[in-house]
Amino acid sequence: MKQILSLLFISSSLTLFSQEVNPDGIVRSFSNKMQEIKSLSATFSFTLENLQERITDTHQGKILAKGKMFYLDLMGMEVFSDGQTKWQYIKEAKEVTISKMNIKENSFLDDPMKLFKDYDKNFKYKYIGQQKSKNRVLHEVDFFPRDLNLPYSSVKLQFDANTLEPYLIRYQGKDGNNYIIQIKNFKSNVPLRDDRFKFDVEKHKGVEVIDMR
Repeated sequence: MKQILSLLFISSSLTLFSQEVNPDGIVRSFSNKMQEIKSLSATFSFTLENLQERITDTHQGKILAKGKMFYLDLMGMEVFSDGQTKWQYIKEAKEVTISKMNIKENSFLDDPMKLFKDYDKNFKYKYIGQQKSKNRVLHEVDFFPRDLNLPYSSVKLQFDANTLEPYLIRYQGKDGNNYIIQIKNFKSNVPLRDDRFKFDVEKHKGVEVIDMR
């Protein structure tokens, strides 16, 4: 009986050992997966959260990305970027602000793909573990920016353990405001034209152009 129990203990120990995760490998696999994606389309919810003031404000958005180019539609504003120039178009005001892309920016609204691709250059990270949400197993990782002058202290990332697709991104702001992006309807390698990521002034008659380049 003791021999049987010993064998069961050894067997269970080996099973647990084999199931141990490799944090570096997990994060690297996620980053590699995102870099392999040529283009993507997704909808998401964007929540502003201030726990001290008990404020929660949620909006729905859309993102398209292809290489270094991206497009965002959120809170009445459209953001276009061809990788070098950024156009921020406020629909209600009929106003577009043009600026150069700042490669040092690390926020979701400035460059949605930066966290996914350059995590090792711009962040330190800590693997938290696995979480469950709506019958999905998620990996959870906390990222800490190397640049201490950024307006947030950490970024929490959750991604699907099976598909390696991003699920949730949470920015912990230094000013008490947190920003939560819940990603939905994620589609990879969708056909997207390059001109989709440029704002065409000719197609928006009467728009005020503010050129900050």
